[in-house]
Amino acid sequence: MRRFSIAILAVPLLLLTACGKPANNNASNDSPTSSSSSATSDTTKPTIKIGYVLHGLNDFTQVIKRGAEDAGKALGVEVEVVGPSTFEATEAIGMFEGMVQKKKDGLIVVPMPGEVWVKPIKEAADQGIPVATANMISAGSASKAWFGQDEYQSGVILATEMRKMLDASGIHSGKILAGICKPDVAVLQERFKGFKKGLEGSAFTATDAKDVGTENTANYAAWENQATANPAIVAAAGLCSMDIPNLSKLKQHSHAKWLIAGYDLNAETLESIKSGATQISLGQHPYLQGYLPVLALVQYLRDKKPIPEGWINVGTEIVTKANVDSIIPRETDHAAETKWYAQYITTNFGDLSKPAKPLPLMHP
Repeated sequence: MRRFSIAILAVPLLLLTACGKPANNNASNDSPTSSSSSATSDTTKPTIKIGYVLHGLNDFTQVIKRGAEDAGKALGVEVEVVGPSTFEATEAIGMFEGMVQKKKDGLIVVPMPGEVWVKPIKEAADQGIPVATANMISAGSASKAWFGQDEYQSGVILATEMRKMLDASGIHSGKILAGICKPDVAVLQERFKGFKKGLEGSAFTATDAKDVGTENTANYAAWENQATANPAIVAAAGLCSMDIPNLSKLKQHSHAKWLIAGYDLNAETLESIKSGATQISLGQHPYLQGYLPVLALVQYLRDKKPIPEGWINVGTEIVTKANVDSIIPRETDHAAETKWYAQYITTNFGDLSKPAKPLPLMHP
């Protein structure tokens, strides 16, 4: 789970305990890592154990999981990925605390919502366990590194592209129905703020962000209720991964003409774009949100490289009918996904410390 831009407190530096010594081994030809972070050949050293706690389990987070597990295989470390089916923070925190009790060498978490994760992250760090965060920011936490996209700017991009699609359809004004699956999550609020910013200067207006929930059946029902209550909309924009598939079904069942925009690249979303039911979705490279934090922790624990301090921007990907055919193979075939990202990581993330930026700022 956005992202997510935040008047962030300075992230405190941690004194973290390193495990093991740097390895001197060569990466395999198909591994997106340098020799300094490849799997160790010294079998006398204990295997590095990384724990990854997701904010929930669905198609989107399964991609994060695959990225983290692929990193473990490529780097020769043990990676355990867990997450609650409920998307409830209390359950996720319990899983995180369980990882601490197992004495994992490093931990990664998608902290939703960020404020409730400050204490558990600090408790892990106090025990000498380095913690990285991904997808969602925990402002003021003891995590040094965050891996995600620019959530506010992604909202601006979504609105800008949506306006182009509407104009191309001969629609130059009207109301856009907006939905948010977790209204209390800062990164989702940032998306909506960016979306409203992107509509400025046009004759389009957005509703307030309606709470549409995370559970799939409830999400569909919420969108159905909102579409019924707002019959004159020209488009619907969802801020979460489950929205486009449900909006697409709703549009088909109700024979609606409104356009659809949203986030993430699960198979149903891509098929909806290909069919023309959905006009645009933004990808946030969840595979990288799984892979890169594992890589950063292994480089720290085994290779003595500093953990990146700040934000590793995984980028925002615009997918429309014009390019969806080139995206579908990568997002629906796991072998193709692994191969594509191996090359992408080698090209763009050879040194994780270089692209690190200050954490995004919250917008008022």
